[in-house]
Amino acid sequence: METKKTQVYNLIILDKSGSMESIRKAAIDGYNETLGSIKAAQLKHLDTQEHFISLAAFCGCGVDMIYDCTPIKDAEKLTKAKYDPCCCTPLYDAIGRCIKALAKKTDKIEDAAVLVTIITDGEENASVEWTGPAIKRLIDERKEEGWMFSYIGADHDVESVAASISITNTVVWTKTTEGTEAVICNENEARERFYDKMDACCAPCASVHERKRMRKQFSEEYYKK
Repeated sequence: METKKTQVYNLIILDKSGSMESIRKAAIDGYNETLGSIKAAQLKHLDTQEHFISLAAFCGCGVDMIYDCTPIKDAEKLTKAKYDPCCCTPLYDAIGRCIKALAKKTDKIEDAAVLVTIITDGEENASVEWTGPAIKRLIDERKEEGWMFSYIGADHDVESVAASISITNTVVWTKTTEGTEAVICNENEARERFYDKMDACCAPCASVHERKRMRKQFSEEYYKK
């Protein structure tokens, strides 16, 4: 009997404010490593999971959806032409727009797993649509649906800022080429563990409600080995 696959949506919200220029190449290389990691996971879990990628790069000019729920096999590497840092950091607007847009799609899918990774080297300073409390409520709602959120940050109080919007999975990032490589490696290992746990604990016979409950548990332990 054919097993219905879990639809896995990988959303990466990547800061491209002007301060990211100093590590532009490292940020691009890091994303491309993550892309490769997800592609490898798709092959590993071919019978049970179907992966999609969304990449949103944001600055004061807007949110550029470089990929939007694209089948992972069709996603190409990020290039300098598509990632050109400039201006300020409307962090809340980027998070709010991306989550709301993705929720409209995944809420129509019976068994959807969502992993949201936010990468920023600075605090919110330019949003006009969303506030911190509104983002917190939005994230709390999505966590109840089993969504996983992680926050990778540099040059600010990462844990405090993440906690203010209800994110407990955090990594403090040293904003150098070496530091970027290390944090992306850590993120990819956590992502791979999450995928493995979905297969190991969420058997095909488990109900959608049970799968969602288990993913919620995994989400609270995302960076734990």
